[in-house]
Amino acid sequence: MLVLLMQFLWKYIDDLIGKGLETKVVLELLWYSSLTLIPIALPLSVLLASIMLVGGMAERSELTALNALGQPFLYMFKPLLIFALFISIVSFLVSNFAIPYSNLKTTGLMYDIIKKKLNINIQEKTFFSEIEGYSIRVEKKNSDGSMSNVLIYDYTDKKGVNKVFTSEKALMTTLENEMALSIELINGSSFSSNQSEKNSSSKSHFKKYTLYLDLSSFEMERSNSDRFSNRAKTMNINELRVGIDSLSSEIQRLESKMIESTKKNNSYDKTSNNFEVEKYEKTKNSLLAYNNQKNVLIKKINKFYVEFHRKFTLAFACIIMMIIGAPIGAIIKKGGFGLPVIFSILLFITYHVISITGEKMVKKDVLSPIIGMWSSSFIMMFIGFFLLVLVNKNANIKKL
Repeated sequence: MLVLLMQFLWKYIDDLIGKGLETKVVLELLWYSSLTLIPIALPLSVLLASIMLVGGMAERSELTALNALGQPFLYMFKPLLIFALFISIVSFLVSNFAIPYSNLKTTGLMYDIIKKKLNINIQEKTFFSEIEGYSIRVEKKNSDGSMSNVLIYDYTDKKGVNKVFTSEKALMTTLENEMALSIELINGSSFSSNQSEKNSSSKSHFKKYTLYLDLSSFEMERSNSDRFSNRAKTMNINELRVGIDSLSSEIQRLESKMIESTKKNNSYDKTSNNFEVEKYEKTKNSLLAYNNQKNVLIKKINKFYVEFHRKFTLAFACIIMMIIGAPIGAIIKKGGFGLPVIFSILLFITYHVISITGEKMVKKDVLSPIIGMWSSSFIMMFIGFFLLVLVNKNANIKKL
């Protein structure tokens, strides 16, 4: 789960760096993101735990002792299966209720973070123009926090640069909860020009002069996350069903509209010399528009189906991983974090690759949602049952 969380951070690292985000905002983002990883992490956890548990029992000859008492492998496997069923129910509840809410909050929070301007970070020999109405250049940043040879362009009147400040030294501090920036210029001069009067300008020198710059545009505004509630990842099962029905009805409406348009094209004056040409052109344009709109709606429906089935497949994966992990532990006869970790990673990667491939093919409308979303579960379940029968059969042979 930690690896998946790090993957999320790397994905959005460019949007987070340099924003000057508060600690509570970062923690809030990590909290909502970690919730979305629970259904993904649970199957891997079940797989690893089952291999380690049964492998440890086999390593300590506990399975052999059970066989000697006349109990088959399935006797020990039944309570594990019940526990996996309980975990799968928890996974489904998290996927159906917690995940849509956390996705809604994460999407809204990331939208607000991306809109937020960069934090004040003035580099040497580079113009900093993130503060509205000003452009600042610093020749050198000193170790005591001051800056040398500072140049500031003021174009707050929207008509061009009307003031220019230069100073040998400057001190910058933030005021009023970082909503204002104070720049104290030392030993400098200012040049100002009147844009409404030609050749009207003035220049003055100063020992100290303080500028106050408004930083309210750097504050992150929290928007209403409900604006993203129409996305598939932010919906529960009932909402997804309603969305699918609505989009399907929209496709039917388009089909009816297309039929009416075709009939209308056929009703033009057939005595006209250009009747066939006009009919062909209008029918062609109508078909193109219909196909484009229908393809967009189908892709949306497929996304809804992917999210709908994913809530079930991730929950069912917990049971499948138990069915696979228990017999593998009995076969390798090793507990701890050695072989069980290796087998767990390889098996889960296989499952995950097949699952992701199926999802992409569903979204591209290559496979039906049921085949694309459940193929990985069916394949892994077949492997699990094969291993389970094999281990149980070997245990019965040893008993005889």
